[in-house]
Amino acid sequence: METKHVYTEAISTQDQIDELKHILSHMIGVSEVEINGKKGDITITFETPANLNAIEKEIYDAGYTILY
Repeated sequence: METKHVYTEAISTQDQIDELKHILSHMIGVSEVEINGKKGDITITFETPANLNAIEKEIYDAGYTILY
């Protein structure tokens, strides 16, 4: 299992946080998702077949800009 941080622009509402958490937590291989909306910090724990590129793509597809 790997735990990584992905940083985005701030996520402003609880509804947006809940929606993104729902999307990411339903990816195969993802076991835990924590989101700090004010900091734009997404902490995600996953294992194969999930990978960081696929996770970042899901975040981008949900409408959020990946900072690093």
